[in-house]
Amino acid sequence: MHELVIKGGRVALDDGWADCDIGIDVGRISAIGNGLSGETLIDASNRWVMPGGIDAHCHLDQPVWGGAGNADDFESGTISAAFGGTTCIVPFGMPGPGMSTIGAIDRALDRASGRAVIDYGLHAVVTMGTGADVAQQLSELAGRGIASVKLFMTYQGFAVDDDLFFKVLDAAHTLGWIVMVHAENDAAIRRTRQRLIDLGRTDIRYHVVAHSETMEREATHRALAFAEMTGARMTVVHVSSWQSAEEVARARSRGVDAIAETCPQYLFIGGADLDRPALDAARFVFSPPPRSPRSHEHLWQALIDGGIDLWSSDHSPYYFADKIGRSQTPGFTTTLSGIPGIETRLPLLFSEGLLTGRLTLDRYLDLTSRNAAAIYGFADRKGSIAVGLHADLALWDPEATWTLGHAALHSRVDFTPYEGKSVTGKPTTVLVRGVPVIADGVLKAKPGLGQFVERSAADPARSGKPVEETTPWLDA
Repeated sequence: MHELVIKGGRVALDDGWADCDIGIDVGRISAIGNGLSGETLIDASNRWVMPGGIDAHCHLDQPVWGGAGNADDFESGTISAAFGGTTCIVPFGMPGPGMSTIGAIDRALDRASGRAVIDYGLHAVVTMGTGADVAQQLSELAGRGIASVKLFMTYQGFAVDDDLFFKVLDAAHTLGWIVMVHAENDAAIRRTRQRLIDLGRTDIRYHVVAHSETMEREATHRALAFAEMTGARMTVVHVSSWQSAEEVARARSRGVDAIAETCPQYLFIGGADLDRPALDAARFVFSPPPRSPRSHEHLWQALIDGGIDLWSSDHSPYYFADKIGRSQTPGFTTTLSGIPGIETRLPLLFSEGLLTGRLTLDRYLDLTSRNAAAIYGFADRKGSIAVGLHADLALWDPEATWTLGHAALHSRVDFTPYEGKSVTGKPTTVLVRGVPVIADGVLKAKPGLGQFVERSAADPARSGKPVEETTPWLDA
């Protein structure tokens, strides 16, 4: 007799579909089989029982930069994530002005405590202003369950120079951490941006020119070359173009421990969406920007064949008024970059990837939960439906057809770039550690159910070997 049994569902196990029950005790999966008995039963008839999704790249309740703060805090953001079938997130301890990397983590932990309805980890962030003692700070955070750090190659106030880049890579290699990189060439962006301004070409459509695929490709190549030199593990986040995806593939062929992440906006939104009236086009401004049909096709194929490892939202929640500022004709230089997506991430891929047959079940599970758990250090607790793991589950109605739109979603952000898009498949009941957060489409959990998830770094002894041409000056 189990505390809770999910009965009669079509269950997505690591080795394929199974019509079976799931027994849950003390928040973990204790049995998988048929005819299980429980004190409490959840009828999963006509439902597909999936592992709860893991969104390893999203932004919530960050310090104010540029005059605009996040619309979503850890309460509203995790509620929205849960309605989208996600049961664990790993956002960023983003530093504010004058804040250290450790201080940013402390701030994020304080903001999340007592508010989240699903579980959460945190990524560290290093900038030029977060402290010279980078190795010491990262080492301290490693003892607190942090196992990853993000670097930006662009954005004023965030971009790191090459010296600091190498310091972080060396420290991460020693700790067994993974380094996440926003790869765009900052100098090229600033140069092109100014030339466009000088020519009076500031319409939103020029955002794709100011952040071209070539700029992303160059920075991706350079970041991965740094990883190759140091032996560090690296995730290139939000890969948007075929050119950057090819750079990841080339690095892998040289033995670099390179991971590629993409996001729904790079499959479902295109550069042409910016060529609309300004107030409409502003809904599609994010960086790197939406790309060409060629990149869409390439990224779909990479999702299919394993060239892309992670499917994340990069949820960047701004109210529309903050996004466009005071202008009723916003341009690419004045529109805040970032869109919401924490709730739509899984329904889009479920509908257009899994149900269409583009993706096998195995690839869908890799992209939406298993790889994130394995890469970021908590596969011993989350990511799959298996005995001993947390009972993080989402029961999907595979026949539910619904329309994405602000009114149907639960983020505080007052717009979605997917307004009016029809999808099939919807999570109706979502459990975190066996506790219903959503039950038959109704929010049940109270703020504070979500817990901080400590993550484990890889064994440094198994990290890649730095590639350095030392032979000429070594003694024979």
